[in-house]
Amino acid sequence: MSSRFVVALLAFMAMPVWAQGPSFSYAEAGLALYPNFESEPLVGAQARGSQTLTTEWFMFGGLKVLTGDIDVSALHGGGGYRYSVDHRTDLWGGLTFEYQEIEADQCQSVMRPGGNFVRTCSSVSSDDTAPGLRGGIRRQLHRDLEIGASARYITGDLDYLGFTGTARYRWQRNVSVLAEADYYDGNLGVIGGLSMHF
Repeated sequence: MSSRFVVALLAFMAMPVWAQGPSFSYAEAGLALYPNFESEPLVGAQARGSQTLTTEWFMFGGLKVLTGDIDVSALHGGGGYRYSVDHRTDLWGGLTFEYQEIEADQCQSVMRPGGNFVRTCSSVSSDDTAPGLRGGIRRQLHRDLEIGASARYITGDLDYLGFTGTARYRWQRNVSVLAEADYYDGNLGVIGGLSMHF
């Protein structure tokens, strides 16, 4: 009888270290840096969120705004399904609607009579709304550390394929520090911020 008590007590004391599965109800935001986006450095912000609807289904969305010599805005929203491989690992996939806008200044120098050059600039933009596919894997390594990888395929006139590696380290009870590497249409960027689970 006493050995069962000791095992139960040890199991109870170890429970905080055991990891539960990743949460699909969260809001997060951060700063983004793409040092060589189409040969130009871009900085900006990213915000996204997800809300669990049932044990398996969730809705999610996000916004990314980058600025520099090129301005990029990307907005997405949709629904997804999660499949629990085990109590700490989830596979997920979803369908989205994606809005993208890219704006750039197109400048040229024109020679005026008398040999003077005048530089003129005009803004050129392109935007598109199209369906997309997103999916990935998330694993809770420890109570305080979650890692994940995801891919996205965006269709339409501004179609591209992107990949993301994510780490979330618990800083406070419901707040984690977010670190992310993002491969966005052939351009590598880094994102750092906070993630709040609810």
